[in-house]
Amino acid sequence: MSKLPRDLTALVDPKSIAVIGASNEPYKFGGRPIRYMREAKFAGPIYPIHPRDKEIQGLKAYADIRDVGQPIDMAIITIPAPGVADVVDACAEAGVKSCVIFSSGFSEVGGEAHEWQERISATAARSGLLVLGPNCLGTLTPKGWAIGTFSTIFDHGWPVPGNLTIMTQSGAVGGHVLVAARERGLGIRTWVATGNESDVDVADCIAFGATDPETKVIAAYMEGCKHPERLIAALKMARDAGKPVICMKVGSSEVGAAAAATHTASLAGADAVFDAVFRQYGVYRAHSLDEMMNVAGAALVSPLPKGRRLGIVTVSGGAGVMAADAAANLGLEVPELPAVAQKAVKDALPYAAARNPVDVTATATNEFHLLQQGLEAMLSHGNVDMTVIFLSTVGFSPRIMEGLSEIFPAIRKKYPDAIMAVSMMCTPENRRKFEDNGYLVIEDLNDAVEILAALTQIRESLERPDSSDGLELPGVLSHIPAGSLNEAEAAGLLAESGLQFPAIHVATNASEAEAAARRIDGPVAMKVLSGAIQHKSDIGGVRLNVTADMAAEAYAGIMNSVGNHEPNTPLDGVLVAPMAPKGVETIIGVQNDPVFGPVVMFGLGGVFVEVLKDVTFRVAPFNEAEAHRMIRELKGLPLLQGARGAEPVDLDDLARTLSKVSVYAAAQGDQFTSIDINPYVALPKGGVALDAVIVPKG
Repeated sequence: MSKLPRDLTALVDPKSIAVIGASNEPYKFGGRPIRYMREAKFAGPIYPIHPRDKEIQGLKAYADIRDVGQPIDMAIITIPAPGVADVVDACAEAGVKSCVIFSSGFSEVGGEAHEWQERISATAARSGLLVLGPNCLGTLTPKGWAIGTFSTIFDHGWPVPGNLTIMTQSGAVGGHVLVAARERGLGIRTWVATGNESDVDVADCIAFGATDPETKVIAAYMEGCKHPERLIAALKMARDAGKPVICMKVGSSEVGAAAAATHTASLAGADAVFDAVFRQYGVYRAHSLDEMMNVAGAALVSPLPKGRRLGIVTVSGGAGVMAADAAANLGLEVPELPAVAQKAVKDALPYAAARNPVDVTATATNEFHLLQQGLEAMLSHGNVDMTVIFLSTVGFSPRIMEGLSEIFPAIRKKYPDAIMAVSMMCTPENRRKFEDNGYLVIEDLNDAVEILAALTQIRESLERPDSSDGLELPGVLSHIPAGSLNEAEAAGLLAESGLQFPAIHVATNASEAEAAARRIDGPVAMKVLSGAIQHKSDIGGVRLNVTADMAAEAYAGIMNSVGNHEPNTPLDGVLVAPMAPKGVETIIGVQNDPVFGPVVMFGLGGVFVEVLKDVTFRVAPFNEAEAHRMIRELKGLPLLQGARGAEPVDLDDLARTLSKVSVYAAAQGDQFTSIDINPYVALPKGGVALDAVIVPKG
């Protein structure tokens, strides 16, 4: 697989285009691109390829791509699937730089068709030919009108050139997104629907957007990922370039994941892991196409807020409360206005609410200066990073809009860098007037607050250092042996990562158990040792608070109880260790995800993980700063911070431990299936692992 970034110029900005399977019928798949490009005045040559026709839609046609004899940047292939691989070979032979394959019936249906797609991939790898698809809707670049798609969008309107790069793994969804962008007036740099991704994939497209000077914002619709290392590299490139990536990833349910695999022959992976990747590498995850396009549109035209402080100015007290509630739910601050600003508002309108939200009441729809004074008080003295202004339905009133026509341009002129969202219902013309003056216009008030919060999250993500910065790689690590490992063996291996365990003694008879207990100051814990038994307490395999005098009897009791429950299971003896001090029980786990490899899970123990599923994930390896962010995502965080007068735990040690486990997991990822450290007891100073399980590969 080639390295990033790949040069996608031949797909994005082709200067010459051939259509293989060209048609004189302007509404057939082989006819639409030709008709559209001729209507849009594509400047370069178009070469129809047809085995019999000499002319297609007024253009000279050729029987074979190799007959053209001219440089060809892009070949659009729209013929039945069985013949596509031969045509791709012919394109490579003719020196074509890229192919867009509309044809379906490949890996998404399996069988012999899967082999056809494998052959296409091999040709691309061997020749350097860029291949988009098969089973894709194609590509479009409005600047220059290179139209490599059969989408019907152009039958009802044309998109406009701009700075938004869009990629999608679904053709129909891609067409929907393209129309949504057009209807919002968002300018498109390029749009790519990748289909089955036999060669060019979503990572290539994100990397293109990251390095392309004309791309400002990247939007992506994803169903799965075949090359995780390339995706992560592309996301890092985008973050390093300061380019927001807004992604809608589907397949979060079991049904959805299965549908994604059927649809584009891609592996959806665990949704929680994708969610972790997005958080880790600075992607804003949208949960609807509408949200994706709203946030992308806002990021295109608005600066990113420098902080989380929100100012609210409204003509309705209830709307102010609604906005404040939404802000609180999204982690935004609504700071009280300073006294000088409150006085200015009260002097203008004594019965106004002036704390923030600032409610200038409906009076402002007649006395327009009141709205201006409320806004200026917020913008001059409010110490806010962004402001939302609720105007209800005034955008449909010619009288009110005329009264506001001077206020809002004047506010923008006085505060050119202020981030302001206007929540109102309005005519398209009035929307454009506000947008032309640098205001975000969002009809729903909650949506407006959510979009401002999204811009804040994007800014924080872009400013965050890479999660791999400052990692200390481990030295020589012991090989994880095949077969089952008991707890003592697993603990010995994991101790190489720097994970702290209590002093562990292994006893193979009652006398050794008593001797081990006498070497330990204080009561001990005793647990059966067997690589085949994980839930030891369920079968009487655990004794706690055992004194030295009780150790021999405890050993016999453990072995008898376990032997009765598991008569044919080999036992390695009993582990003897000091009782751990009381702290907050947490769980640290590592799962070898089929897409992203070792993924670290962290959560609070007991009911929090078993019932509430209060856990968070990161792809290994990651540094302590990323581990701290991971910890702070837990809903149960207050328990770690010292809830109800308890002493807070050592969060630095916890973060350090998570990072060390992640580095170990990344280094040993080809040797294990899963790791379980449950519990890891977080203490006011340090912490200790009280159980360890490693499941080797196979």
